[in-house]
Amino acid sequence: MASSDIRIGGRIAFEIDDDQYSRALEVVASLRDDPADRQVSRQLIDLVVELTDVGLAYFFLHPLELAGVGAIRRQGVKVALGTAGRVLPAVVRSTVGSMNESQLLKLADFIEHIVSGAGEE
Repeated sequence: MASSDIRIGGRIAFEIDDDQYSRALEVVASLRDDPADRQVSRQLIDLVVELTDVGLAYFFLHPLELAGVGAIRRQGVKVALGTAGRVLPAVVRSTVGSMNESQLLKLADFIEHIVSGAGEE
C-alpha cells in the first residue's frame, strides 16, 4: 500500500448486541446523574472491559477466520486474548477508580459517542 493510500482521520468500529447497547446508554445516564456513585463506577468498569473484549475478538479473531487461518493458530490467539482479558479489569478498575467526576463525565460522553455511531458518514 502506498503512503498516499493511507487515510488519516478514519475510524474503525465493531458491532455490539442490543443488550450491550442498552446497558452502555444506561450506564452513561446513571453516570451523568451521579458521577460520584461507586456502584455506577463498577458498572462502567464492567462495561469498558466487556466492550474491550468484544472489540479485541472482532479485530483479532474475525480477520483470522476470514483469512482461513488454521484452528490451532486461532486458538493461540484466543489464549493470548484471554490472558489480556484477565489483566485488563485490574488496569481499568485502577484507571477509572482514579478519575475525578469531570473525567468520568468525559468518558461517559465518549462511550455515548461510540455506541451511538456518532460521526458516521
